[in-house]
Amino acid sequence: MKFAEIAILLREIVDRCPSLDGATITLVPQKAMYPLYNGYHINIKANLSKESMGNLRKIVEGHDLVMQIKSDAVIVYETRSG
Repeated sequence: MKFAEIAILLREIVDRCPSLDGATITLVPQKAMYPLYNGYHINIKANLSKESMGNLRKIVEGHDLVMQIKSDAVIVYETRSG
């Protein structure tokens, strides 16, 4: 994702996922995980409520992105290169 896309996405996430208050959100270059990809992915470390996780999933899917759920974080990224 590019910065402009991230700004729009983060605004929507903050508005619809109130349990993210106090979360750690970082942007990581996608090249760190996938050398052929440009842009960034979003790493969210938080204790999300069931409602916020559902809202986050809807937002991510609405932007044609992918969400990977780990034990301590959620990673949001795009699967296309370029």
